[in-house]
Parts: sequence; structure tokens; C-alpha cells
Amino acid sequence: MSDESGRSLIDEEGRLFGLVNVIDVLVVLLFLAVVVAGVVLLLPGGGEADTRYVTLDLGEQPEFIAEQITSGDEWDPEGTGDTLTITDVYRFSDDGKTSVTVRAMVNGTVFEPEETGVDPVFEFLGDPLRLNRTLDVETTDYGVTGAVTRVDRSGQDLPVEQTAFVIETRLGSGTIDEVDVGDQFTVADSQFAEITDFQAYPGEDGNRYVLLAISAQTIDRGGTQLFANRPVRVGTTVAFETSEYELDGQIINRGSGAIETDGQPLVIQTTVPTSVASDVQVGDEFTIGGTPIVTVEEVTAYATGEADTRRIVLGVSALTRTEDDSVLFGDRKLRIGSSIPVETGEYNISGEVVRRDGLTEPGTPVVRTARLQLKNIRPERAEVIREGQVERIRGTETARIVEKTDQPAQVILTSEDGNIFQREHPRNKDIELVAELRVRELDDGSIRFRGDTLLAGQTIQLELGSTTIEAKLVEFTDG
Repeated sequence: MSDESGRSLIDEEGRLFGLVNVIDVLVVLLFLAVVVAGVVLLLPGGGEADTRYVTLDLGEQPEFIAEQITSGDEWDPEGTGDTLTITDVYRFSDDGKTSVTVRAMVNGTVFEPEETGVDPVFEFLGDPLRLNRTLDVETTDYGVTGAVTRVDRSGQDLPVEQTAFVIETRLGSGTIDEVDVGDQFTVADSQFAEITDFQAYPGEDGNRYVLLAISAQTIDRGGTQLFANRPVRVGTTVAFETSEYELDGQIINRGSGAIETDGQPLVIQTTVPTSVASDVQVGDEFTIGGTPIVTVEEVTAYATGEADTRRIVLGVSALTRTEDDSVLFGDRKLRIGSSIPVETGEYNISGEVVRRDGLTEPGTPVVRTARLQLKNIRPERAEVIREGQVERIRGTETARIVEKTDQPAQVILTSEDGNIFQREHPRNKDIELVAELRVRELDDGSIRFRGDTLLAGQTIQLELGSTTIEAKLVEFTDG
């Protein structure tokens, strides 16, 4: 055999190009094939490129580092074909410190073990990729260290979701003015949580009881949603921070991004200075954070027998909520006898709840005829008590004298020897009045007069114009 130049590829002695014996070449090639096959047998499986998805807990990080960690960041260790690419990032703040968790795609090598029934081993940078392994991630912009908390064959996203819950807290009057719907809790320039609803109520010592509905990014760990590394469940205390304020609150409800409230009609009553009673008007509002929590719908003022004080009965609409079948005003259960404050720019009062299901006083309004007695009254005082006198406060008539009779006062005297005598007083009078009283009759038969229960035998005071009298209620004469 020869080429075009006439030179033979294999000469008569079996040499290739006249240099190497063909038989020797075949022997060498056979030897190399055996060596390669042996290497393959010594390294079962030989290793194949494969991909895993891992969750890395990077722990606390400086703010400037946390801001730089983003999806798409790559780590290409020199001298290997292995790579790590960040596919998702979750940042949260706990006690003012920023922590970071990432999801990453890891390209490495999977090896089939020689033993049967044993799972393949995935290696990254020459070591098995297992839980709790620590990885030193080095990108062109930063270096961080994280612990492997999860390894999967697929899934580039972290189990992060928006979770809604409501917290309760107590804030000073200065802080409450800064809180508003839309306030955001940011971590490393990323929104972590937002206030979606807000309601404040009066609290103790001048503070406010506050409800905040929050929508937050939470992460699932072992079936539990975590917010700032705390489980999102009723009773857990969590923090919320903005550039203006920081607060801690306890979760009281989850699953709702709104605070469900309702306007509850109530009747409250209290005794106040006469000047304050004049200030209270229909339409007055007790407002916190821009929301009216108590609105005055009805006002009735009554005499007390003291010219400088008045009993006021208010029909109000109060912003309440329901929890475990209980109606709450702020953090207090709303019962008969509970106290409800009303604060405006003109006055600050607190009234006792006497009715929970309406705006008017309990009972049916009626006029009852009563017999009243005044004993041993001086003549000058007796003369100013006249038929036709009326007790009227803020245009509302509560009592009218329709009949008056008097007679010399009967007084009891004791002689020097101890004997007791009844005699007529030479000047003073005993007076009997028939009065029409505007009262309210309750279903149980009891009677309320000017906001208080009235019984025979009680002493009542009537403000009859410029004259105030104190009389005993003997009986109701009309039944």
C-alpha cells in the first residue's frame, strides 16, 4: 500500500510508515483500553452532573450585605464545574437585627454507590450536600456563610406567603399620632410587613389600647408560618418597626387583614358640673387616630338638687368588636355597669352603661302622680312653694306641682319629767304636695326618675325654678 508520493504506509516488514510495527501499535491501544476500563470499574458510576435546590440560613447580616443579596447572584468556585445560584431571598428583622434566608440552585455531581439499595450521593465541591452543612458563598460583591436547612430535587422558591393577623398593643398619645394605615416595616429596603387596618381606644394612665391589622411576609418552617422567626399564632408577641416608631404587640387573631367593628347603641349616664352638661351636644365625637369611637346621638340632662351639678343621660354609638361571643369596647367587655369615656375638645367625661341595645333610657316614659311631704318648714320657705311650679332642664320637664296644702307643723316635745307631747309649731308648716313626675317604668315594675330608681319613702330634691325643695315621696296615688 502506498500514497500518491509513492511512499508505502506499511512496508514489507509490517512497519507503519517504516517506523513502528503495526502489531506493537495494536498492543499499546489494547493496553490503554484495559487501563481506562479499570479506572471505570474502580470509580462506580463515574459521577454525573446534576442539580439540587437548597435552603440556606445565612443568619444575621449587616444591613448593607443583606441589601446586596438578590436572586440571580452566582458563586462559581475556581477549579471546579460546580456552581451555586441564588433563586429566592427572604429577609426579616428580629430585635433590630437583619437575618437572611435564601433558596439556591446547586450544580454538582451525583455518584452511584457500589452497594445496591443505597441512595446516590450528591456532592458539591467534593463533599456530600447534606443538612447542617456549612457553605461559604463567595460572589463578586460579598461573602456570606450559611447552613443548609433543606435539600430538594426541585423548587427554586422559598415557602414564603402573605399572612394576615391582628395584634393588640398599648401606646402613648405621642406615638398613636404617628401610626396610620399603610405604614410599612422594611428590611434591607424591602417591604416586610404593612399595616392594613388600625383602631385605637382609650386605655389606662392616658395610654391608648391599639389594634393593628398587619399583612406580613412569613416563611414556612416545618408546617409553621414564621414572622421575624416567631410563630404566627394567637398569643405570640411580634414587633413592628418604621423609621418613626417601634412597637410590640400580641397576636389576637389571624387570617384577617381588617378589624371588624360595629356601631353599638348604648345609654350611659354620669353626673357632671352644670357647665360641662351645657357643653355636651348631639353630634359630639370622641375621635382617636381620625376615627370616631363614640358619637353622641341623644342628650338628656336632669336636675340633681344641686344647682352646680347635673346628671346627664347620653344615647351614644360606640365602636365595638366581638371576640369569643363577647362585645368589647377596646379591651374591656361591654356590660351593664361598664364605664365608657367620651373625650372632646370641650370636655372629658366617663359614663356608666345602663342600656346596651338602644339610644334611649331603659323603660317606658309615663307621667306618675305622687304625694310628697315636707315637714317643719319655715314660713318664708313655705310661701315660695306654689302650685304650677315646674322643674325643667334644657327644655325637658321632669316634675310639676299640681296641688299644695299646708298646716301647722306638728312637733314633738319632751317635758322635764320625761313625758312626750305632740304640739303645733307656732310658725312652721307641714306641707303636702301632689306632683306629676315624668318617670320611666321598667318591665319589672320599677320606676326610674331622672336616671335613678325611685321608691316610696325616698327623699327627692326638686329644682323648681329658683327654689329647691327636699321632700319625702309618700306614695304614688295613681296606682
